[in-house]
Amino acid sequence: MSVGCVGEGSRTVGGDRLIGESDGSAVGISDEPAGEEQTRRIRVLLVDDHPLFRAGVRQRLCEHDPDLEVVGEAGNSREAQEMVALLSPDVVLMDISMGDENGIEATRAIKRKSPAVAVIILSLYNAVQYIEAAVEAGAAGYLLKTVQGPELAAAVRSAHEGDTVLSPEIAGKVFRRLLPRLHSGVEPVTWQRLSERESEVLAWVARGAANKEIARSMELSVRTVEGHLGSIFAKLGVGSRTEAVVFAVRAGLLRLEEVEQPDGPRD
Repeated sequence: MSVGCVGEGSRTVGGDRLIGESDGSAVGISDEPAGEEQTRRIRVLLVDDHPLFRAGVRQRLCEHDPDLEVVGEAGNSREAQEMVALLSPDVVLMDISMGDENGIEATRAIKRKSPAVAVIILSLYNAVQYIEAAVEAGAAGYLLKTVQGPELAAAVRSAHEGDTVLSPEIAGKVFRRLLPRLHSGVEPVTWQRLSERESEVLAWVARGAANKEIARSMELSVRTVEGHLGSIFAKLGVGSRTEAVVFAVRAGLLRLEEVEQPDGPRD
């Protein structure tokens, strides 16, 4: 079930009949066996109560990364949750403000049922409290709706690969503000202990450091850092850097001083 790069008002893609109207209802395409090439694409679900905005986002994604496949669209939280269950997208682009339920609550509901799905919040608001709420709900990132096509496509790919889609400055600030509140939350039950190196990598992630900065600070290769992150995700049962930090704080694996006072590289 996919929605391709189509113009405004188009009702078909490649001869297939669209299911649903572009009046805010969910949109998909009649079922077809997925080809081998499709399975390699990153599956994206668009959630926004304005059809024209969804069309613009779809066009930007298609123009800048042909491996991003928009598999469906939804106009509200309920439809978004139904389509996540139906279509199994890799990444959801979520409007923060919709009629029935805001995007923060929709994100929390989606992550509760489908933790492997990465959600990026799209918003008109850049206040830190909105970003905090999105991160705490499990969002992998937070972007303003003014984001340009190349940056949006790159953000979708990064979120799919487990990266936090926030600038390092914002990420560090948000995680530091969240730490005291998260410490009072319910401690996760199931997780595997991290190695010393993995714990150090996670501390750098909580400071908002990108993989290249972590590699430089720890005197490792970027590929080694990526390997540590993959191991961290597997041990904690999470799918993104953001979720790993939130989980680690709740489990007592990260302390406030580790985030606020970066250590130098270890030998």
